[in-house]
Amino acid sequence: MRRTILSILVMAGLFLSSATALAAGQEVEKLYQRHCTACHGEKGDGDGPAAYLLSPKPRDFTRGVYKFRSTPTGSPPTDQDLLRTLKHGVPGTSMPPWDRLSEKELTDVIKYVKSFSDIFADQGAMEPPIAIKSPPRLTKESVQAGRKVYKEMECNKCHGPRGRGDGPSAAKLTDDWERPIRPYDFTRGPGLMKGGAAPQDIYRTFMTGLDGTPMPSFIDELTEKQRWQLVHYIQSLSPAGTKTTAPESTPTLRAVKASVDPPLDSDDPVWKQSPATVVPLRPLWARDTWVDSVKVQTVIGPKMAAFRFEWRDIRGNDEVIRPRDFRDGIAMQYIPQGKPSDYVGIPFIGMGDDKDVVTIWHWKADWEADMKKGFRDVVQKYGVTMDRMTSPADHTSDRIYLAGLAAANPLSTRQHSTPVEVLAAKGFGTLTSLSATDQTVEGRGVWRNGVWVVVMRQTLDSAPALRQRKILPVAIAAWDGDAGDRNGQKSVSQWMELTIE
Repeated sequence: MRRTILSILVMAGLFLSSATALAAGQEVEKLYQRHCTACHGEKGDGDGPAAYLLSPKPRDFTRGVYKFRSTPTGSPPTDQDLLRTLKHGVPGTSMPPWDRLSEKELTDVIKYVKSFSDIFADQGAMEPPIAIKSPPRLTKESVQAGRKVYKEMECNKCHGPRGRGDGPSAAKLTDDWERPIRPYDFTRGPGLMKGGAAPQDIYRTFMTGLDGTPMPSFIDELTEKQRWQLVHYIQSLSPAGTKTTAPESTPTLRAVKASVDPPLDSDDPVWKQSPATVVPLRPLWARDTWVDSVKVQTVIGPKMAAFRFEWRDIRGNDEVIRPRDFRDGIAMQYIPQGKPSDYVGIPFIGMGDDKDVVTIWHWKADWEADMKKGFRDVVQKYGVTMDRMTSPADHTSDRIYLAGLAAANPLSTRQHSTPVEVLAAKGFGTLTSLSATDQTVEGRGVWRNGVWVVVMRQTLDSAPALRQRKILPVAIAAWDGDAGDRNGQKSVSQWMELTIE
């Protein structure tokens, strides 16, 4: 009898263990399906529904070819290599950091990704990581010696004589799948190097190469001393003040409560109460310039919630007249019912899904310009000159400004009552502008001295999530018209937490 009971307990334990493992596996699969499938594909082949919007293209896991490794060329990456990529993302590309996931979730995702290729099946084929010692001190002599190594290794053929990515072979380079690939411009600084920004990261890239690309490994061609000399020369190509680290980890936005409702005036003293959070953005389509970060502030008053966005933009694009003209813009996306810490529960950042509808506030520079042009013909009725109108700090009140815009609206070609469009989406291809009665977000944007500052606000009655919730999942997107941004070509953040005090 005792033996029978023991057998039953053992079998029950095995059943529970199997059931737990199955449940854990299903959670990992859900996590991958929600946040990885859109780019990397359900089968891990890099052909997800969003892949056509992205450059460089998402990694095809089924091929087992990985750029970012600590192992020799042709060898699979270690789990630590994959973990590093997941945690930090790939700077300058659409691959975001997943630093908000737990260590266990990241480890489970790595196991899931490795299952797409048999390159990891043969443990005997795994080679140990290359050894990287502490870097020697950078000196003028080491930089000069590195310049010589750079030329001897013919780095200039791809990266150019001055490291600007403009070598004679640059325009002809392709990866192993015959897709065009651009050599890195070292003068942009190491902070955007895809393999990492620290001296040890640069060393590792030179010694391992980037499999699947024309970038070879130099481990057999250079002595240890020459390797670090080359690293020092590459570091010297960055202009003074250039970031030498990768973009910051995913930040948290903090909303502060004020005793008065925040105005549309971006220079109002109320904004001094709110800390500015720098939100790193990454381009979905790689290019030389993009909106790489936006400062975000949030103030919630008794009846109104407002967001202030500030970002650098050399030229303000607020007219779309010719087919080649594109506008600047900023958008905030949030999930009214989502939990930011639950990455299995919240959808992929691209437009939500059929279970979780996302709300989007999209400010458009040309809409603002249209309204101000209409305002020109009636502004004198309100005692405000056009010169003063261009500076929000000089408006006598939001009431006069909005009244003027309302009066001017019939004169506007596009009939905008606000420069902000409120939209909803529940997956790819479902982006929908809300009805006129639901266009309740006000906005005002000003471009001055190479900087856009935009304020968007809404009544709390129209945005119950901002009144009722303590934490919301929020994401930011920005468009640079000068760089040809439009629709899906933009810069985006990762999902962040907006905490409301």
